[in-house]
Amino acid sequence: MATMGSLAFVNDIETTVLLKNYRRPKFPLFAYYRPRKSILDKTFVCNNSNVAVGGRVWRIKATGEKSSGGDVSGDKDEEALQAVIQKSKKLLAKQRDLLQQIAERRDIITSINNTTINSEIREISSEEEGSFLEPDSNLPDDNYTPDKPSSSRVDPVKYRLPDNLQYDEDASKSGINLPRKSYLDRDSWNNLQGTASEISTTNELLPFVSDISTTYKKSEDTNESTLRHVKDVVENPKDDDVKSPPLAGANVMNIILVAAECAPWSKTGGLGDVAGALPKALAKRGHRVMVVAPCYGSYAELQDTGVRKRYSVNGQDMEVHYFQTYIDGVDFVFIENPMFQNLGSNIYGGNRTDILRRMVLFCKAAIEVPWHVPCGGLCYGDGNLVFIANDWHTALLPVYLKAYYHEHGLMRYARSVLVIHNIAHQGRGPVADFSYVDLPPHYLDIFRMYDPIGGEHFNIFAAGLKTAYRIVTVSHGYAWELKTTEGGQGLHGVISENDWKLKGIVNGIDKTEWHPQVDVYLTSDGYTNYSLETLHTGKPQCKAALQKELGLPVRPEVPLIAFIGRLDNQKGVDLIAQAVPWMVAQDVQLVMLGTGKPELEQMLREMESWHRDKVRGWVGFSVEMAHRITAGADILLMPSRFEPCGLNQLYAMCYGTVPVVHAVGGLKDTVQPFDPYNESGFGWTFERAETSRLIDALGNCLLTYHEYKESWEGIQKRGMMQDLSWDNAAYQYEEVLVAAKYQW
Repeated sequence: MATMGSLAFVNDIETTVLLKNYRRPKFPLFAYYRPRKSILDKTFVCNNSNVAVGGRVWRIKATGEKSSGGDVSGDKDEEALQAVIQKSKKLLAKQRDLLQQIAERRDIITSINNTTINSEIREISSEEEGSFLEPDSNLPDDNYTPDKPSSSRVDPVKYRLPDNLQYDEDASKSGINLPRKSYLDRDSWNNLQGTASEISTTNELLPFVSDISTTYKKSEDTNESTLRHVKDVVENPKDDDVKSPPLAGANVMNIILVAAECAPWSKTGGLGDVAGALPKALAKRGHRVMVVAPCYGSYAELQDTGVRKRYSVNGQDMEVHYFQTYIDGVDFVFIENPMFQNLGSNIYGGNRTDILRRMVLFCKAAIEVPWHVPCGGLCYGDGNLVFIANDWHTALLPVYLKAYYHEHGLMRYARSVLVIHNIAHQGRGPVADFSYVDLPPHYLDIFRMYDPIGGEHFNIFAAGLKTAYRIVTVSHGYAWELKTTEGGQGLHGVISENDWKLKGIVNGIDKTEWHPQVDVYLTSDGYTNYSLETLHTGKPQCKAALQKELGLPVRPEVPLIAFIGRLDNQKGVDLIAQAVPWMVAQDVQLVMLGTGKPELEQMLREMESWHRDKVRGWVGFSVEMAHRITAGADILLMPSRFEPCGLNQLYAMCYGTVPVVHAVGGLKDTVQPFDPYNESGFGWTFERAETSRLIDALGNCLLTYHEYKESWEGIQKRGMMQDLSWDNAAYQYEEVLVAAKYQW
């Protein structure tokens, strides 16, 4: 018995084996190709009869048995057989080479396809649910609406299907009668899609859920868009000199970050920086990423999508317009309504109810962006989708996702993650404020909170924490502090109960904007860009330029101390004010930049008038001046009483400016104290928010500056050598998003 493998391109063998129609095999670029078994894995039974190989019949007229006068013929057959074997080996080798070349992309795309096998079915079902559901005209008129809250139990809104659709006997738990899932071929789908478009114009879904957009595409199209996006990321890196982080692979998904502010368009603090930078880092990993924010003014980069939708806020219909732009691999969508206009300089201004109404409208409009707003020609869809909500302003989004979508069979595969940037602001108000959020009465319990100071009250942040699939806060230290009575600000109980879904992730910085080597604000007025190699010349030049610009004596030997931030007692500004007499006695220069409480703004002006040659107080905020102070200062003070993460200390270390900080939250996580014995660490910390502790830490810092120049330079360089970019944070966020994605 001889052994021989199956050859795909051999059709017939007559005495000598002939190769017919040999061609190089063709494989689609992203096909999942599985090579045939090796030629040595199958057996030919040669006995002057047909040969069966793996179910295929091979006609071989040459015999495998010995016969008289058959030696020469047998040798020829053996040679032909060996020739076939060698050629097949060469073919297999070529196939292996081809597979190796496309292995990485094949794995990515195969993983995407595997994770979205049911996506097309889901999208078709979702389209049917959104487009074919019609309100039953025979229902009684006393159905619940958000405009008429009632303490009685609310029956779910019922719907009637068109007659041409089958009814699913297994009604959902929510009480909505949804069409039976169907597996449609392309022609059937096209026919139904036209019907859906006609019906959807008159449909009313849930109390505020709008019609599913007619531009909402099938998941097949969305998947193709995702594949093209991944291919572009692989083939067209923005900068060949920069090593790209590893792609998300099987974890690739659609991500929508929703925030009340987004740099550079709108910003009051660190939240705006995060909303502008984190999405770009996630997009670099291969995800399709969108940012949704209110439109506070006329932004030149935006294009009108032409999409208009109406949402009810406390019984009043309000129309929103969607605008979009695409920058650095991220879709930025802005929601325009008169309520948001001209608030760029006072985003959170107005009375309590005005702010609440703005955030209700924003969350309602943001959650339906993946249905209605085509980015790059395609909507994101609600399959393989995760929302990232930020702080109390968008904490209603997880609640709405659960109450008006998941409980009614919509957006079943969308998830929500809530990020805590600052627990001090919670969206608190009287219990009567519940009427503004348009939710069924039984949802009041997740908003109702009680504490000894505020008593019983309405709390939006609490409701978001309870309903989100995962919770992130902006440092490991802050995650621990939130579970304490002091750090949790009344929500420590809620956070402790949900500790299993809480994770701390330290923010990164956008090094395209915050890096001394590329900083656009250091190219004029005597400033200069510098790097680790040119630190000893570039930073002194920036220091001299800063002293000159601020009207301080240009003295290179005098340490220049800086504070940049909101003028608030939380930031420890009062501690600095109490330490100023000691500081000026040490022959230092102090510059403070910020805006906030009027009494603290006045304090800055008075300090400058008392110490004209050593102190400068800049009331207001200037992005350009913030960059220049960070580059020109020797020391940065951050005596915050609590600091969830903090970005200024990260900026400072990147620029070779040494931080002196209160060891809380993210400051404790990111500033390793200087150890003179091991020559390690990035700055100085102090344990309690007291003026004496601040003076002790700053005194040791000044001593090192004056007496130990080599150690000082080591501190600067170690700080600059850290990887403070968003790449590591984006990877950790991805882990959280994946956990949310598979949570039920």
